Amino acid sequence: MATIYILLEGAVIKGQKLESFEDIVWVPHLFQALEAIGSSGSYRLELLIQSKPNVAPLARVLETLSAQGVVLEEVVELTTLQLPKEGVTYLVAPNPDKLATTLGIEPLPLSDWRDIASHLLSSEERPLRRATIQRETRETKINLAVNLDGSGQASLKSGLPFFDHMLEQIARHGRIDLQVDVDGDIEVDEHHTVEDVALVLGQAFRQALGDKRGIRRYGFELVPMDECLAQVAIDFSGRNAFEWNVTFKRDMVGTFPTEMVEHFFKSFSDEAKATLHMEVSDGNTHHQIEALFKAFGRAVRGAVFRYPGDSDLPSTKGLL
Repeated sequence: MATIYILLEGAVIKGQKLESFEDIVWVPHLFQALEAIGSSGSYRLELLIQSKPNVAPLARVLETLSAQGVVLEEVVELTTLQLPKEGVTYLVAPNPDKLATTLGIEPLPLSDWRDIASHLLSSEERPLRRATIQRETRETKINLAVNLDGSGQASLKSGLPFFDHMLEQIARHGRIDLQVDVDGDIEVDEHHTVEDVALVLGQAFRQALGDKRGIRRYGFELVPMDECLAQVAIDFSGRNAFEWNVTFKRDMVGTFPTEMVEHFFKSFSDEAKATLHMEVSDGNTHHQIEALFKAFGRAVRGAVFRYPGDSDLPSTKGLL
């Protein structure tokens, strides 16, 4: 079992000292995240104190944590800390690198407790959201696999180098694992390959998302690339809608027809049942396209994020 040391000053309360009850200002989303991590059965939670606090405020902190369902195995001071001999150890703190290096444990920088919990529980509390699809027509044969809880790994063989480069942007910036293997009639045209990959990718997303419980649902991103600024908003709403406010000055980037960029995203939106809005400012056509794919990846990353311990559907209708 792994051990997580949670620094009192900065990871539990916002301040750097605990001398009075007025110093008890809780870090947002602390209770829900710690309760979810602790109840997974995979982690020991220990409170690490850097500077000696006043006894009464510390007692209030411990009492409140317990009342919120947070089970702490130990409360230890930094000066007396003895690391366990077995198992992985983590330190959660706003800026943990220096202290974690000194202690010889793995740092988990705290920006949002929800992200910490999602990271720790992605393979513990919920199954990974994966889909593998094979699709064969007279024009293309596609094997595609996606893992929405991946790390941005990609294996791409569409037969179109520029298209592979753009698909890699989705994987890397969306932090999804993506495998695409295509045998398409590119000797005839690029159209069938690009369109069918988009359709299968949308289908894979819809399958991997399942009932969409606990997800953020909406994603929005602004991405600059030199002189260009791309803007993408997505909603996995269960309804396909597509708005495109983009003008390219060139018909081709290398051997890739720029008209297929719009068709790719429209086809994805149709099959994923997602609302997708996209625009980019004028500029170099290559920069415009790459910024759009990067912004799309990052918007998707935000939309598919799962809140730890949350099984609610992000809709008042009861269905997405």
